[in-house]
Amino acid sequence: MDIGVGLWTMRSTAARPTTFPVAYRRLIEDARAAERLGFHSLWVAEHHFWYDGWCPAPVAACAAVLGATTTLRAGTGIHLLSLWEPESAASAAETVMRLSGGRLELGVGLGYRDEEFDGFAIDRRIRGPRTDATLDSLRARWQDLGGGPPLMVAGFSEAAFRRAATRGLGIFLPFSLDGERLGRVIERYRELAAASGQQPGRIGMLKYAWATDGTAAAAEAARSAIAASMREYSGAWFPLRGRPGFESPDLLDRQLHLAADNALIGTPEAIAAELADLQRAGVDLVVLQVTRDDVAIDHRANMEALAAVVRPAVADR
Repeated sequence: MDIGVGLWTMRSTAARPTTFPVAYRRLIEDARAAERLGFHSLWVAEHHFWYDGWCPAPVAACAAVLGATTTLRAGTGIHLLSLWEPESAASAAETVMRLSGGRLELGVGLGYRDEEFDGFAIDRRIRGPRTDATLDSLRARWQDLGGGPPLMVAGFSEAAFRRAATRGLGIFLPFSLDGERLGRVIERYRELAAASGQQPGRIGMLKYAWATDGTAAAAEAARSAIAASMREYSGAWFPLRGRPGFESPDLLDRQLHLAADNALIGTPEAIAAELADLQRAGVDLVVLQVTRDDVAIDHRANMEALAAVVRPAVADR
C-alpha cells in the first residue's frame, strides 16, 4: 500500500493569515520534506471563489511540487473536473506528465458548491454529464497517446462508483468511512466493475492522521484540532440540507464527530496497525491528512513521526 500526505490548499485564512508567495514556498519545502521522509506522494486540493484563495489550479501546483523533487509523486485530491473544459484539463495534465517523468496522479470529482458553478457560468445540474464527457474524452485521448496520469473518481455514492467502475478507473474515498462501511463500499465498487467487464482500478482513501505519545490528553488535543478544522471547512464550504453548515449547527456538530471518530490518532505503531487493516480491506493508497490552513498545527513534526514507523511498518506487512 502506498502512503501519501495531504491536503495542501495554500490558503490565507482568518485563523492563519499569510501571503500567497509564502504559502506556495511552504508547499515546495513540504514536498521536499515528504520526499526525504520517503512518502509516496503529496496531494493538493482545488476550490474557487472564497476569501482565502484556496488553490484554484491544482495541476499547476502539482507541477511546482514535481519540479522541486525527483521521486515524489503529486496528486489532486480533488480536481474539480466538471469546472474545466476537456482540452484544458487534458493539455495541463499531459504537460506535467511529460515534464515530471510520469509522476502525476489525478483524483477527480464533480464539485458541490453553487458559487463555483455560478462563477464559471455552468449549470450545476449538468455537472454529472459534464464530468462523464470529460472522463470519456481524457480516456480516449490518452489511449491514443499510449497513456496518461492514473485517474481516481472521488466520492462514495452509487453514481460515483458506477462512473469509475464502468470506465475501469479507480476510486478515491473520504475519511468518514468506518471499517464496516468501507468493506461494503469496496465490495460494491468491485461488483460494478465486474458487471461492466472492467478490472477494478486503484482504491485510494483520505484519512486524518495524528501521531501522539499515546496519552489520553494528546488524543483529545488531536481530536479538538481536527474538529476545529472541520468546523471551518464544513461550516463555510459544505452545504448541509441545502444551507451553509454554520446555519445548521446540529448537523455541523455531527460532521465534526464523524471526522474525529474516524481519524487515525495514536502512537505511530497504533496508526500503522490501523493502516494495515485498511490494506487488508483492499485500499491501495492512503493519503494521510496531516496539514490544514485553518488550525495551527506542527504538520512537519507529525510527518516525521509518521514516517519513522508507519511507512516501514506497513511496507513490511
